[in-house]
This record gives sequence, structure tokens and C-alpha cells, in this order.
Amino acid sequence: MALGRRSLGRVLVTGAGGFLGAALMSALQSRKVETLATDFAGEGALPDGMTALDVRDAAAILRVMETARFDTVFHCGAVSGPMVMADRPLEIWNINAGGTANLLEAARRTRAGRVVVCSTVEVYGSAASGMVTEAALPRPDGVYGASKAAAEQATLAYHSEHGLDTVALRLAWIYGPGRKTPTTLAALLADSLAGRTTTIFGHPSDATHYLYIDDAVDGLLCAAMAALPADARIFNIAAGPGLKLSDVLDQVRAVAPGAQIDFQAHATPSPGPAGFSPDLAAAALGFRARTSFKDGLTRYLAHLRGANPASA
Repeated sequence: MALGRRSLGRVLVTGAGGFLGAALMSALQSRKVETLATDFAGEGALPDGMTALDVRDAAAILRVMETARFDTVFHCGAVSGPMVMADRPLEIWNINAGGTANLLEAARRTRAGRVVVCSTVEVYGSAASGMVTEAALPRPDGVYGASKAAAEQATLAYHSEHGLDTVALRLAWIYGPGRKTPTTLAALLADSLAGRTTTIFGHPSDATHYLYIDDAVDGLLCAAMAALPADARIFNIAAGPGLKLSDVLDQVRAVAPGAQIDFQAHATPSPGPAGFSPDLAAAALGFRARTSFKDGLTRYLAHLRGANPASA
């Protein structure tokens, strides 16, 4: 990771208890960065040292951000994928789009430093093809992607109209230790340890877009510390060309020889990008994904085995 020309200073993290936020917090703590961790409390208790914050509550965000001037804000607090809350589209919108606008307004009013907003490659939609760059127009397929595209536009507008130092990151499919939401990859590895069969649907050539959690965190830190070019405020944080689904299954079998996979092959490939170009992030932020899919799988499987040794 290139350190760039900017210090993180005092940091605020939203969604600090989530998959990406927790991994980011670990990285910040290891660097001894002064950080305020916040997350949505819901009906449960938050860990000690974490401040309850609902990003839908504009007044609450402002109160938190008025406690100190934050030099860097990492906005990880959001619905984390199209599989989450799919039956509650308005809530997705209010959290992802409305919550980001609330945060940006509080950052403007408190004169915060750089705001790093976590977006997603899902904004491109399945109509995109080939290797997709940031110049491609967003054409999301559903409310989740649309809510993230709206959050990006607010991020750009607060920069251009109000001078807020903002950057939006289009993150690929993050995987690895700590992932709690259900995913096909997590099911494959967990089932391999439990001796269960996993049924997979798709075409062998369907593209997948996995990004290991450590690389995702590295992307956030690079974006926070880099001296951003004047003409770029949105970046793909991705590994580059996607792996074919058949290659993913082969690598799962390689790291988990006991995996039992029932592959129900579709007759035709699914539409969508072949991958997401990381070249702009490499040039402007100093970011490149460093974890091969096989290495990431091996580490993920070791984590799952350690978390549930009875299944090993």
C-alpha cells in the first residue's frame, strides 16, 4: 500500500461492527490511529467502546460529529449487498442513499476532512460488458445498486458544490473471515467442512468478482491517504478480471478436497462484466489487490475450521 501524502488524523468509522468496518477497525487499531467506532445498535448491545449510531438519523450523526473534528471519515455503515433486506427496498434506500446524504451534510457542517464512502461494483449492472472502467455509466439492476449510485452522486455533489473532500469506492465482492451475510462462497466452504453437498446454479463461464477482505481494507486506506487527482473521485477497488465460475469451483475443490458440489449448469452464460479495471486506483491511489483467490480461499477455510473445529 502506498502511504500517499495525507495523514489519517482523527478518524470516524460508521458500520464499525460490520464485516468491512470491523476489519478496517482492526487495521486502524494496529496503526494506533485515534478512532471513534460507530454502528447501528438495533435490539442488541454494541461492544464496549463502540458508539450507537443510526445513519438514518441526521440529528444523531451531527451530534456525533460535533464531538470532535474528524480528519477522516470512513462510511461503511450501509446495507451490505443485494441479498440483504431484499424485501424491504425503501429501507435499503433510506440507509444507503439517505444515510450517506445525512453523513455528508454532517461532515460539511462540522468541516470534517476526507470522507471515504463505500460503494459497490453493483452500480454498473449486468448490462455492462468487458473490462469495466469508472467511465462506464451506472445502470444498476435493482434498488440496492441504485441506492449506492445515488450515494455516489451525493458524494460527488458535496465535493463539487460544497468543497467537501470526498471519494467513493466501488468495491467488488468482498469475502473472507468475518463475513456474516450468506454467500455462495461461504456456503461452499462451510458445507465442505460439514460434509454437505452444495448445489450451485450458473454457467461455467459466468464471471465472478471476488476481493479478499484484507485487500478491501487496503483500498480504503489507500483512498484515505492518497493525494487525489483533481479529475477523479470514484475508483474501482477490485482484483481485475473476474474468475470464471468453473475456475472458482475448481479452486474450492483444490483447497477443500472433500467438497461435494452439485453444479446445475445453465445453458447460456449470464450477462455482465468480465471484470472491473483497477488501473485508475493503481495510478491515483497506489492500490493493487495482492491476495490471490487461492490464497484467500485457503485463509478463509482455515478461519472457518478454527471457528468450528468439530466440523474439521
